[in-house]
Amino acid sequence: MTPVTDAMPEICRILLVDDHKLLMEGIRSLLAPYPHLRVAGMAQSGGEAVSLAASLAPHIVIMDLTMPGMNGVEASRAVLQVQPGVRILIYTGHEDQRFLPELIELGIMGHVCKSDAPGTLLQAIESVRRGKVFLTCPDPGGFLAAMLQNRLEARSTNSPDISILSPREKEIFRRLADGQSIKAIAQALYISPKTVESHKYNVLTKLKAASVGDLVKIAIRHGLLHI
Repeated sequence: MTPVTDAMPEICRILLVDDHKLLMEGIRSLLAPYPHLRVAGMAQSGGEAVSLAASLAPHIVIMDLTMPGMNGVEASRAVLQVQPGVRILIYTGHEDQRFLPELIELGIMGHVCKSDAPGTLLQAIESVRRGKVFLTCPDPGGFLAAMLQNRLEARSTNSPDISILSPREKEIFRRLADGQSIKAIAQALYISPKTVESHKYNVLTKLKAASVGDLVKIAIRHGLLHI
């Protein structure tokens, strides 16, 4: 299948999420021989996963489904809210598919069972890293994979294209998303507040954003801002 997004940086940061630390250590050991795959952090709960995702800005999150408190579905939703561009790979001990429709709607990129061979997890990580979906659960006719691919492509298509901004507008966009005020931007760029307001209006219009809050989300999605 064709990638839905651009290739990742040379070093891929991975966040592991599972309530069994020994299993995460096993995955870390599995990935150790591959210098382009770096375990940036490990979380033993959904809440911890959200916090680490916000601070570490991982490229891929390998997520368990069954955890105390916030389960993997809830955690995936929350992680995508703080890091919309992250790619989530579900790694679960459940063979059934009861969570899969909701996970597909959220926009996960992979689903692997813990009963699969370790090499399958490696294959899944590489597929997700390259922007391709990966499912090992029963999928007659590839229906689920196609459904997930369509969901991801729709999400990618709906992402505003910041290349349409002029260099000055990109600068204004970045500073607004970073929380700078109109007055501060004007002083930093040696232009009038009125000119900044004009650029702000153009940025909002071109990116079809309703507020500065929307600009923050767009900046995070494009990797221009980490929270």
